[in-house]
Amino acid sequence: MTFELNNGLVAPSEAAGKWEQIAWRIGVEVAGPAADDVDRLARFPAEAVEAIRSEMLLSALLPEQLGGGGASLVDLVAAVRALATHCASSALVLAMHSIEVYNIARHGSTDALRSLARDISANGLLLANANSEVGVGGDVGRSICALDNTGTPWTLEKQALAISYGENADVILTTARRDPDAAETDQVFIATRRGDFDLEPTSEWDTLGLRGTCSRSFRLTVRVDPELIFPVAFSTIANDGSGQARQLLLSAVWVGLAEAAAAKAHAYVRAAARRSVGSTPPSAMRLAEIAADLEAGRSLLVAQALRFGWLESGSDLENAGFTIALRNLKVTTSTLGTRTATAALGICGISGYKRDSEFSLDRIIRDAHGGLIMVSNDRYLADNAQLLLARKQL
Repeated sequence: MTFELNNGLVAPSEAAGKWEQIAWRIGVEVAGPAADDVDRLARFPAEAVEAIRSEMLLSALLPEQLGGGGASLVDLVAAVRALATHCASSALVLAMHSIEVYNIARHGSTDALRSLARDISANGLLLANANSEVGVGGDVGRSICALDNTGTPWTLEKQALAISYGENADVILTTARRDPDAAETDQVFIATRRGDFDLEPTSEWDTLGLRGTCSRSFRLTVRVDPELIFPVAFSTIANDGSGQARQLLLSAVWVGLAEAAAAKAHAYVRAAARRSVGSTPPSAMRLAEIAADLEAGRSLLVAQALRFGWLESGSDLENAGFTIALRNLKVTTSTLGTRTATAALGICGISGYKRDSEFSLDRIIRDAHGGLIMVSNDRYLADNAQLLLARKQL
């Protein structure tokens, strides 16, 4: 199985794994053809998500006894990367949804959360996250809002900095202080179904890239079902699987974007070679440099995805060395995306610069820059710098 996944992760177009094959096909047939329209209108990639739903990818990470696909996180990393080569926004929807499904599978041990998992499997429910909050500087480990359990029903009101595809979600998961007297870091994690939450937009979503994620700010009001509060603190969830899954799945998007850019450059160089049979186009050397960079990024993603599987089985996901490695993965892959896209533009020239060209890199370049701001690379490097001071080896 490891060999099969490794093959698939290294060469997504060959799609070795079952879930990767499904994602690649959705990318070719549905997500890719709609990607430019999704980008132009900054609209939710509804057709791609419907295809993802019909192929059971929304419940792939749930165990088979809950109606899910029994896939591993490594499987979903491969699937997200394959989809990202065709449409980054669609891949991010799958990635962000899958993070929350993983949280339910790993930590949702109550009867109500198990019932929710079965509904996800049976009905293809789409999950969104509302952890970010206005006023905490991007630190999801702190909350200003608090659960109000003094009345019936229990309630929560939150100024969410961003809820990606929130208006299209069937379930929203969110953090809050345990009660009004709790410390900012004493957080619970709550699932709320459509009908029990209200969303009032407080911003628009007119961005440079990743426009199909529809990550507007909202005032979130929840009528809380106490049975849908996770039985462990959010700090436990974040450190024992959630944070690690997030880094891997989002990094898969940045590698997929780099592959999309490299594919444009590769096609351009091959076309140039056909026009001058018997000679190697000068741009082929630059393509070889891109290929070397891309191989390094692919290999790093593979290594950390497989490492996750080993540490997960040994209940050692809070390993400090792995924490450092995952932060490095995010920094490396997000930088890889922008560097590869820029290098591909240098190869394709005006054909890559024009928006109506088959070699256009417009959307890919803009989307790739989103990876740099989805948690600042400087923040991760600063955190790693502190950890490294306490370690005896790199």
